[in-house]
Amino acid sequence: MNDDAPFAGRTAIVTGGTSGIGAAVTRLLREGGARVAVLSNESEDSLRSAREAGEIDGFACLDIADNAAVEAAVARLARELGPATLLVNNAAVWQPNPVPDSPVSLFDRHVDVNLKGNFYVANAVLPAMIEAGAGGIVFVGSVSGTAGRAGDSAYSASKAGVAMLARTLAAELGAKGIRINCVCPGAVATPLTAGLRTPEGESAIAALMDGHPSPRRQFFMEPEQIADLILFLLGPRSSALHGAVIAADEGLTATM
Repeated sequence: MNDDAPFAGRTAIVTGGTSGIGAAVTRLLREGGARVAVLSNESEDSLRSAREAGEIDGFACLDIADNAAVEAAVARLARELGPATLLVNNAAVWQPNPVPDSPVSLFDRHVDVNLKGNFYVANAVLPAMIEAGAGGIVFVGSVSGTAGRAGDSAYSASKAGVAMLARTLAAELGAKGIRINCVCPGAVATPLTAGLRTPEGESAIAALMDGHPSPRRQFFMEPEQIADLILFLLGPRSSALHGAVIAADEGLTATM
């Protein structure tokens, strides 16, 4: 293995790969030698600009909740860049949905994107991985899917489903040479959490950190901290991990 380019010659797909955790993963994968395509709901002009700037190698502008669009995009990207044997399922939506005051459509949207969309993308790339006899998939869950949080039943339930999806697929596909794991971040400074990065939001996070075991006492982790873990899970040094669900939250849930 070339330590400087551990993913040389491989194609990776990163959903939501141009912002937050996804952007950090994309950068590290490309530094590691991979060709990286992103699936994103950003504008086509924005994604094309990212490709022209050398930040990504390919893209598809779509909603991952659209299975037909996902299948067509994965097939096209395989023709352009080679079949993907690495996948990071990172794209997600989040909006509080206090019940019974929130519309059911908001719950449905979380399940459609965060759970079903994750499945659609994995399902689309798996045939090529099975044929290659090798592959690595990391799902990005959330500590909200392991501990739950008031007002977030849609997000928490969908992310709990993501963790179990990772575990069951790992059990099903490990013998075919495909390793699948799940990272569950805590609070990370991404566009998804921009609404929490306010004086009120930081006050709430500070209250949660009262018994926090990490010495950093930092409100929000950086996307690169999660990306480093994801890259480890995709690489050969994590070969013992199949179906792992790892909380990357600076110990937050250890105190809950």
